[in-house]
Amino acid sequence: MSATLKNLLLILLCLAGGTVLAYFLVPGELDQMRWEVSGMPESYPIEQKCRPLFLLLLCYLPFIGSLIYSFMGTMDRYVSRVFISYCLLCTFILLLIYMLADFTDNMERFRTRFDDPLLQAGFFYLTQLPMFLYQILPYTIMMGTLWGLSRLSGSSELTGMLQSGRSLLRICMPVFIFATIGAVAYGIFGFHWAPNGSQFRQLILKQEKTADNQAAPIIYRSDAFARIWRVQHPATFQNPGEPMRGLVVEQFNPENSGHLLFQLVAESASWNKQDSTWTFKEVYTRDMADPSTRPSDEKYSPELTCSFAEKPFQIIAPTQNNRIDAMGTSVLYELIKTGSGSTMDRCRYLTEWHVRIARIFSCLVLVLLALPSAITFQRRSPMKGIGIAVLLAALMLFLYRVFPSLGESGLIQAWISAWIPNVIYIAIALYLMHANLAHRTLKEWTLAKLHGRP
Repeated sequence: MSATLKNLLLILLCLAGGTVLAYFLVPGELDQMRWEVSGMPESYPIEQKCRPLFLLLLCYLPFIGSLIYSFMGTMDRYVSRVFISYCLLCTFILLLIYMLADFTDNMERFRTRFDDPLLQAGFFYLTQLPMFLYQILPYTIMMGTLWGLSRLSGSSELTGMLQSGRSLLRICMPVFIFATIGAVAYGIFGFHWAPNGSQFRQLILKQEKTADNQAAPIIYRSDAFARIWRVQHPATFQNPGEPMRGLVVEQFNPENSGHLLFQLVAESASWNKQDSTWTFKEVYTRDMADPSTRPSDEKYSPELTCSFAEKPFQIIAPTQNNRIDAMGTSVLYELIKTGSGSTMDRCRYLTEWHVRIARIFSCLVLVLLALPSAITFQRRSPMKGIGIAVLLAALMLFLYRVFPSLGESGLIQAWISAWIPNVIYIAIALYLMHANLAHRTLKEWTLAKLHGRP
């Protein structure tokens, strides 16, 4: 089979796979937005409307990569295959280890809380894939670079490529191209789906059940509309369209939060996504605005329709009770734009916003760090350089804890705290690359500079 035909088959396969994924995932995301985002679709903020577009782009990233691959030369395609194969292998190994360790920790919870533990655990880890990939992808890209280039360097293939007249950076250009595609995928995961997986994890693993095997009652406070919802039997995260049972809705005066206006008690409630209305059944309402109201004055209705703006996902998983890593980037942007929360909360939101952008570029920074660590032109093992790179990558995790903490506390600017780790590691990578391009070890290059030699 000719190379042209192989490339064509690869492109068609990636296009077909992306189309199938988009067919199943994008409509589901649009449907979830109707359950989750306040208002009607035409009134959604632009940052929320980006969600299905980013998901569509994620589905077609392999197709885009296959197109780029098909236009490359023979040498570039070879380097690309080495990098991609090792990167995928590292990702699969780390993902498998991560999931097995997590399953071992939570096996007892699955056994006691689910009627079908294996099926529910499988669904649970399917929702966790974006979160797991978001945590490991920058480091598997780096490990794939280390593994692939050290193999090319150790077998002297890299030396042969350099003798063809290409520079080292030109030879490694395919690595940067496909690492950029990986960084785009990483950014898409972090936009909504990794935080959504974190939120789902909190709800499932921390969810308690009552004696009748139902989810524990929840209380949701809607500050924007001065309402408090108490739901005895809420819908589940997997099926937000289920009727909620045992509801008490209290409406307060927006200008005086301590003044209760009316109370609604219903046996069940369902949300209609066509017109964003709630239908309550077996309803008792009591007007509390009049202090002389007595319990006997409550009104009964077999069915009552209300145009409350709250949506099922907001009630099932109230955002203010979640950690910041469970908030999607679109939610963070809305909170920053509206100035919601205290001064400390706004610092946290702004810092997390910048951190998520900076960490997209950390994928490329780690590749830049891996290049001089994996490549050697001397008769020595590259394991020392690889060990240094892995150690520096581990320290990067520490820096992404320390500096954002300073930004969240307001000690330094949010954008500075987010980008300092990348700046530090770019400087380290350039330092190591200069030493390697001079065909010297780091020790030799440092000693030469100390003695004033070039």
